[in-house]
Amino acid sequence: MTDRHRAASLVAVVSGKGGVGKTNLATNLAIAAARRGARVLLVDGDLGLASVDVLLGLVPNATLADVAAGRCPLDAALVEGPAGVTLLPAASGRADLAALPARALAPLAAALARLAADYDLALVDAASGIGPAVVALAGACARRLLVTTPEPTSLADAYATLKVLAREAGPAPAALLVNEASGEREARAVHERLARLAARFLDLELGWLGWLPRDPRLAEAVARQRAVVELFPRSAAARALAALAERLLAEVRTGAEPAAAAAAGAAAP
Repeated sequence: MTDRHRAASLVAVVSGKGGVGKTNLATNLAIAAARRGARVLLVDGDLGLASVDVLLGLVPNATLADVAAGRCPLDAALVEGPAGVTLLPAASGRADLAALPARALAPLAAALARLAADYDLALVDAASGIGPAVVALAGACARRLLVTTPEPTSLADAYATLKVLAREAGPAPAALLVNEASGEREARAVHERLARLAARFLDLELGWLGWLPRDPRLAEAVARQRAVVELFPRSAAARALAALAERLLAEVRTGAEPAAAAAAGAAAP
Protein backbone atom coordinates (compact mmCIF):
# COMPACT_ATOMS: atom_id res chain seq x y z
CA MET A 1 0.00 0.00 0.00
CA THR A 2 1.51 3.34 -1.03
CA ASP A 3 1.75 6.37 1.22
CA ARG A 4 -1.07 8.19 -0.53
CA HIS A 5 -3.45 5.32 0.24
CA ARG A 6 -2.67 5.31 3.94
CA ALA A 7 -4.92 7.16 6.37
CA ALA A 8 -2.74 9.78 8.07
CA SER A 9 -4.17 8.86 11.47
CA LEU A 10 -3.21 5.16 11.26
CA VAL A 11 -0.42 4.14 13.62
CA ALA A 12 0.82 0.55 13.86
CA VAL A 13 1.91 -0.39 17.39
CA VAL A 14 4.47 -3.19 17.02
CA SER A 15 6.99 -5.13 19.08
CA GLY A 16 9.59 -7.73 18.38
CA LYS A 17 8.54 -10.05 21.17
CA GLY A 18 5.57 -10.65 23.41
CA GLY A 19 5.53 -9.62 27.03
CA VAL A 20 6.77 -6.05 26.55
CA GLY A 21 3.39 -4.49 27.39
CA LYS A 22 2.49 -3.48 23.84
CA THR A 23 -1.25 -4.17 24.01
CA ASN A 24 -1.60 -2.53 27.40
CA LEU A 25 0.24 0.54 26.14
CA ALA A 26 -1.78 0.77 22.92
CA THR A 27 -5.03 0.48 24.86
CA ASN A 28 -4.08 3.09 27.42
CA LEU A 29 -2.73 5.47 24.77
CA ALA A 30 -6.06 5.20 22.94
CA ILE A 31 -8.06 6.00 26.07
CA ALA A 32 -5.72 8.80 27.14
CA ALA A 33 -6.05 10.39 23.68
CA ALA A 34 -9.84 10.08 23.77
CA ARG A 35 -9.90 11.77 27.18
CA ARG A 36 -8.27 14.72 25.44
CA GLY A 37 -11.20 15.08 23.09
CA ALA A 38 -9.83 13.08 20.15
CA ARG A 39 -11.90 10.66 18.13
CA VAL A 40 -9.96 7.42 18.55
CA LEU A 41 -10.13 4.04 16.87
CA LEU A 42 -8.36 1.08 18.46
CA VAL A 43 -7.91 -1.98 16.25
CA ASP A 44 -6.95 -5.33 17.74
CA GLY A 45 -4.57 -6.46 15.03
CA ASP A 46 -3.66 -9.76 16.67
CA LEU A 47 -5.96 -11.72 14.40
CA GLY A 48 -5.46 -15.08 16.09
CA LEU A 49 -4.91 -14.20 19.76
CA ALA A 50 -7.04 -11.14 20.46
CA SER A 51 -6.77 -9.59 23.91
CA VAL A 52 -7.86 -5.94 23.87
CA ASP A 53 -11.49 -6.83 24.62
CA VAL A 54 -10.36 -9.01 27.54
CA LEU A 55 -8.10 -6.25 28.82
CA LEU A 56 -11.08 -3.89 28.92
CA GLY A 57 -13.66 -6.39 30.14
CA LEU A 58 -15.72 -6.11 26.94
CA VAL A 59 -17.73 -8.86 25.25
CA PRO A 60 -18.09 -8.04 21.54
CA ASN A 61 -20.94 -9.45 19.48
CA ALA A 62 -18.77 -9.68 16.35
CA THR A 63 -15.07 -9.62 15.52
CA LEU A 64 -12.75 -9.30 12.56
CA ALA A 65 -13.23 -13.05 12.07
CA ASP A 66 -16.90 -12.40 11.27
CA VAL A 67 -15.91 -9.58 8.93
CA ALA A 68 -13.39 -11.79 7.14
CA ALA A 69 -16.00 -14.54 6.76
CA GLY A 70 -18.52 -12.11 5.31
CA ARG A 71 -20.95 -12.52 8.21
CA CYS A 72 -21.05 -8.80 8.95
CA PRO A 73 -19.69 -5.52 7.59
CA LEU A 74 -16.73 -3.84 9.25
CA ASP A 75 -18.77 -1.15 10.98
CA ALA A 76 -21.08 -3.77 12.55
CA ALA A 77 -18.13 -5.17 14.51
CA LEU A 78 -17.27 -1.84 16.16
CA VAL A 79 -17.68 -1.60 19.94
CA GLU A 80 -17.66 1.47 22.16
CA GLY A 81 -15.01 1.30 24.84
CA PRO A 82 -13.91 3.53 27.73
CA ALA A 83 -13.82 7.30 27.16
CA GLY A 84 -15.67 6.80 23.85
CA VAL A 85 -12.86 4.88 22.16
CA THR A 86 -14.12 2.83 19.23
CA LEU A 87 -12.76 -0.72 19.34
CA LEU A 88 -12.53 -3.08 16.40
CA PRO A 89 -12.01 -6.46 18.13
CA ALA A 90 -10.28 -9.50 16.71
CA ALA A 91 -10.85 -13.18 17.43
CA SER A 92 -8.99 -15.46 19.79
CA GLY A 93 -7.87 -18.98 19.00
CA ARG A 94 -8.01 -18.50 15.22
CA ALA A 95 -4.77 -19.92 13.83
CA ASP A 96 -6.22 -19.73 10.31
CA LEU A 97 -6.52 -15.94 10.49
CA ALA A 98 -3.13 -15.49 12.09
CA ALA A 99 -1.53 -17.50 9.26
CA LEU A 100 -3.13 -15.62 6.37
CA PRO A 101 -0.57 -14.35 3.84
CA ALA A 102 -0.10 -10.61 3.47
CA ARG A 103 -1.83 -10.53 0.07
CA ALA A 104 -4.97 -12.07 1.57
CA LEU A 105 -5.04 -9.30 4.16
CA ALA A 106 -4.80 -6.49 1.62
CA PRO A 107 -8.59 -5.90 1.49
CA LEU A 108 -8.73 -5.69 5.28
CA ALA A 109 -5.82 -3.26 5.36
CA ALA A 110 -7.51 -1.07 2.76
CA ALA A 111 -10.79 -1.14 4.70
CA LEU A 112 -8.99 -0.08 7.87
CA ALA A 113 -7.42 2.85 6.06
CA ARG A 114 -10.87 4.00 4.90
CA LEU A 115 -12.32 3.57 8.38
CA ALA A 116 -9.43 5.41 10.05
CA ALA A 117 -10.05 8.49 7.92
CA ASP A 118 -12.97 9.32 10.22
CA TYR A 119 -10.78 9.44 13.34
CA ASP A 120 -8.14 11.76 14.76
CA LEU A 121 -6.05 8.78 15.84
CA ALA A 122 -6.29 5.11 14.87
CA LEU A 123 -4.02 2.70 16.72
CA VAL A 124 -3.53 -0.78 15.29
CA ASP A 125 -2.26 -3.10 18.00
CA ALA A 126 -0.45 -5.61 15.80
CA ALA A 127 0.58 -9.07 16.95
CA SER A 128 4.09 -9.34 18.33
CA GLY A 129 6.79 -10.55 15.98
CA ILE A 130 7.15 -10.33 12.21
CA GLY A 131 4.35 -12.51 10.84
CA PRO A 132 2.50 -11.74 7.59
CA ALA A 133 -0.41 -10.07 9.40
CA VAL A 134 2.01 -7.68 11.13
CA VAL A 135 3.63 -6.81 7.80
CA ALA A 136 0.27 -6.26 6.08
CA LEU A 137 -1.18 -4.08 8.83
CA ALA A 138 2.02 -2.08 9.32
CA GLY A 139 2.11 -1.50 5.58
CA ALA A 140 -1.34 0.08 5.77
CA CYS A 141 -0.30 2.53 8.48
CA ALA A 142 1.22 5.94 8.03
CA ARG A 143 3.35 5.59 11.16
CA ARG A 144 4.89 2.89 13.32
CA LEU A 145 5.35 2.89 17.06
CA LEU A 146 7.86 0.31 18.23
CA VAL A 147 7.56 -0.86 21.83
CA THR A 148 10.49 -2.45 23.64
CA THR A 149 11.88 -2.91 27.12
CA PRO A 150 15.56 -2.46 28.03
CA GLU A 151 15.98 -6.25 28.15
CA PRO A 152 18.66 -7.43 25.63
CA THR A 153 16.37 -10.00 23.97
CA SER A 154 13.67 -7.37 23.56
CA LEU A 155 16.16 -4.99 21.94
CA ALA A 156 17.39 -7.66 19.53
CA ASP A 157 13.85 -8.52 18.49
CA ALA A 158 12.92 -4.84 18.19
CA TYR A 159 15.75 -4.28 15.73
CA ALA A 160 14.74 -7.40 13.76
CA THR A 161 11.19 -6.06 13.56
CA LEU A 162 12.38 -2.72 12.22
CA LYS A 163 14.48 -4.54 9.63
CA VAL A 164 11.66 -6.75 8.38
CA LEU A 165 9.09 -3.97 8.27
CA ALA A 166 11.46 -1.63 6.42
CA ARG A 167 12.06 -4.35 3.83
CA GLU A 168 8.58 -5.84 3.47
CA ALA A 169 6.05 -3.22 4.63
CA GLY A 170 7.59 -0.22 2.96
CA PRO A 171 8.93 3.02 4.43
CA ALA A 172 7.07 4.90 7.15
CA PRO A 173 8.11 7.17 10.01
CA ALA A 174 8.90 5.10 13.10
CA ALA A 175 9.30 6.05 16.74
CA LEU A 176 10.35 4.17 19.84
CA LEU A 177 8.57 3.79 23.16
CA VAL A 178 10.63 2.21 25.94
CA ASN A 179 8.54 0.43 28.56
CA GLU A 180 9.57 -0.58 32.09
CA ALA A 181 12.61 1.67 32.13
CA SER A 182 14.32 2.39 35.44
CA GLY A 183 14.66 6.02 34.41
CA GLU A 184 15.20 8.48 31.59
CA ARG A 185 18.90 7.71 31.27
CA GLU A 186 18.28 4.01 30.65
CA ALA A 187 15.44 4.72 28.22
CA ARG A 188 17.50 7.16 26.17
CA ALA A 189 20.41 4.73 26.07
CA VAL A 190 18.05 2.13 24.60
CA HIS A 191 16.88 4.58 21.96
CA GLU A 192 20.41 5.68 21.13
CA ARG A 193 21.51 2.10 20.59
CA LEU A 194 18.58 1.14 18.36
CA ALA A 195 18.63 4.44 16.47
CA ARG A 196 22.32 4.04 15.71
CA LEU A 197 21.78 0.51 14.35
CA ALA A 198 18.75 1.59 12.31
CA ALA A 199 20.60 4.52 10.76
CA ARG A 200 23.72 2.52 9.94
CA PHE A 201 22.24 -0.69 8.59
CA LEU A 202 18.66 0.19 7.58
CA ASP A 203 19.04 3.82 6.50
CA LEU A 204 16.13 4.50 8.85
CA GLU A 205 15.71 7.36 11.30
CA LEU A 206 14.13 6.03 14.47
CA GLY A 207 12.27 8.77 16.29
CA TRP A 208 11.52 8.99 19.98
CA LEU A 209 8.08 9.04 21.59
CA GLY A 210 9.16 8.56 25.19
CA TRP A 211 9.33 6.06 28.02
CA LEU A 212 7.28 4.53 30.80
CA PRO A 213 8.47 3.72 34.29
CA ARG A 214 7.96 0.44 36.05
CA ASP A 215 4.70 0.84 37.95
CA PRO A 216 2.84 -1.87 39.90
CA ARG A 217 -0.40 -0.02 39.19
CA LEU A 218 -0.20 -1.24 35.59
CA ALA A 219 -0.38 -4.89 36.62
CA GLU A 220 -3.12 -4.12 39.13
CA ALA A 221 -5.22 -2.42 36.46
CA VAL A 222 -4.77 -5.37 34.08
CA ALA A 223 -5.91 -7.79 36.79
CA ARG A 224 -9.06 -5.69 37.22
CA GLN A 225 -9.63 -5.47 33.44
CA ARG A 226 -9.39 -1.70 33.45
CA ALA A 227 -7.11 0.85 31.85
CA VAL A 228 -4.59 2.32 34.26
CA VAL A 229 -5.31 5.84 32.94
CA GLU A 230 -8.88 5.44 34.19
CA LEU A 231 -8.42 3.33 37.30
CA PHE A 232 -5.31 5.08 38.65
CA PRO A 233 -5.14 8.42 36.79
CA ARG A 234 -2.60 9.89 39.23
CA SER A 235 -0.18 6.97 39.04
CA ALA A 236 3.25 7.40 37.49
CA ALA A 237 2.28 5.20 34.54
CA ALA A 238 -0.98 7.04 33.88
CA ARG A 239 0.66 10.46 33.94
CA ALA A 240 3.37 9.25 31.58
CA LEU A 241 0.80 7.75 29.23
CA ALA A 242 -1.17 11.01 29.20
CA ALA A 243 1.95 12.89 28.10
CA LEU A 244 2.73 10.26 25.45
CA ALA A 245 -0.80 10.39 24.07
CA GLU A 246 -0.68 14.18 23.83
CA ARG A 247 2.63 14.06 21.97
CA LEU A 248 1.43 11.35 19.59
CA LEU A 249 -1.79 13.24 18.86
CA ALA A 250 0.15 16.41 18.10
CA GLU A 251 2.44 14.59 15.66
CA VAL A 252 -0.42 12.84 13.88
CA ARG A 253 -2.55 15.98 13.61
CA THR A 254 0.28 18.09 12.20
CA GLY A 255 1.86 15.35 10.11
CA ALA A 256 5.18 15.97 11.85
CA GLU A 257 7.94 13.40 11.82
CA PRO A 258 8.55 11.60 15.14
CA ALA A 259 10.68 13.79 17.38
CA ALA A 260 14.38 13.14 17.77
CA ALA A 261 15.42 11.99 21.22
CA ALA A 262 17.46 15.11 21.87
CA ALA A 263 14.40 17.34 21.59
CA ALA A 264 11.66 15.14 22.91
CA GLY A 265 12.09 15.16 26.64
CA ALA A 266 10.92 12.40 28.95
CA ALA A 267 7.31 11.32 29.06
CA ALA A 268 7.50 10.07 32.61
CA PRO A 269 6.98 12.28 35.66
